[in-house]
Amino acid sequence: MRRLNRILWLLSLLAVIPPTTGWGAVSETNFLLRNTGDLVALCSATSADPMATAALNFCHGFGVGVTRVLQEDDAAAPSRRPMFCLPSSGLTRNQAVAEFLRWANADPSRMAMPATDGVAAFLAAQYPCRR
Repeated sequence: MRRLNRILWLLSLLAVIPPTTGWGAVSETNFLLRNTGDLVALCSATSADPMATAALNFCHGFGVGVTRVLQEDDAAAPSRRPMFCLPSSGLTRNQAVAEFLRWANADPSRMAMPATDGVAAFLAAQYPCRR
């Protein structure tokens, strides 16, 4: 009985002590968006990550925000060719994020780009406008 109590005590102790390493890919510093790599980390969060909801919401919001600003910039200069043209058939945010992650992970040098530049380069490469 004494051994069982000791085991139960150890298990309860482990349940309240947070792990110090290896608990998900997302960290609070990723939210500083120092580069595209941070955005990739946020957009890659899995449901097992304790910061997954915040990370994915941030990822979607940031992506939509950058896309809308770039669209407004293109609209402000109608004589200039648009940077990108989203498909008219529709595109879900989850699809766009998945495509962004494939694009970013295909070339490790992209991870060092500023996050806004990474999104802009992705949009220009993935959705070029037809001539």
